[in-house]
Amino acid sequence: MRHVAQWSLLCVLCLLGTQQGQAQQQDQVPPPMPPVIEWPPERTAKLPETNGAVILGEAEYWPGATRPTQGAKRPVLAAQERCPEAPIDVTGASPEERGLACAAASNAIQLLSRCGISLRRPLNVQIMSEVRHPFSGPIFGLFDIKQDRVLVTQEANITAMVKDTPYAKLPLRDFYRSLIVHEVVHGIMHQNLKRPAASHAVYEYPAYALQIESLAPTVRDEFLQSFDQTTMTSDFMFNDSVLFFDPYFFAARAYRHFKASADRCAHLAALLQGEASFIAPPM
Repeated sequence: MRHVAQWSLLCVLCLLGTQQGQAQQQDQVPPPMPPVIEWPPERTAKLPETNGAVILGEAEYWPGATRPTQGAKRPVLAAQERCPEAPIDVTGASPEERGLACAAASNAIQLLSRCGISLRRPLNVQIMSEVRHPFSGPIFGLFDIKQDRVLVTQEANITAMVKDTPYAKLPLRDFYRSLIVHEVVHGIMHQNLKRPAASHAVYEYPAYALQIESLAPTVRDEFLQSFDQTTMTSDFMFNDSVLFFDPYFFAARAYRHFKASADRCAHLAALLQGEASFIAPPM
């Protein structure tokens, strides 16, 4: 967790000088500063110093950067194929990689379809040997808003990245599938947004809740046991501060809150409208 705390501190220092909802020109070239969150839309809080790119743990989302994948290493001899059960095009170096991505993407589609939320246009998932942030280091993956695509680091290169996180306790394959679910949920939710919101927590809540939901029960329990269960109170308000400082706790709490709801679909609908009462107002 040490590296997460270090990046989180940088996030807060940058945010102190930034007002919520500040817009950035999409053609602005950001200076070489360490970036910082995973899924803000165009009208959410953005940092001028980083063109709106923010890091949370090891994943990120670029809302308007002109070169969101600068520095990313593409897999050698990658091939693209359409998933048999969904309009998802997967690019990967091997049939096994592409099959795994298709299975995870289909899982994400099924989880959201229970609430009538579906893909509105085909989504591309690219498996890369390494996904890097232009101004930092390797990351798990990201959702590229400009090209409507998901970029994910290859499973073989994930092991070192989960070290010292609660994910390290999980079987690597199970976590990796859930990572793809997380990013595909971002893509589908983005296609169904009714309005942007002023909180990053709005967009991370469904991705994390459904990522943990997608895990097998025994694996999910192993992840949840990493946290003090007395902190899983029903009146918890989701906010960007928790998201910055402890995205893993945010993930566990989002799942608990989502599963405890009598109307989970209403939660997702409220998030798409930007009117979820369980999300704290931005500071």
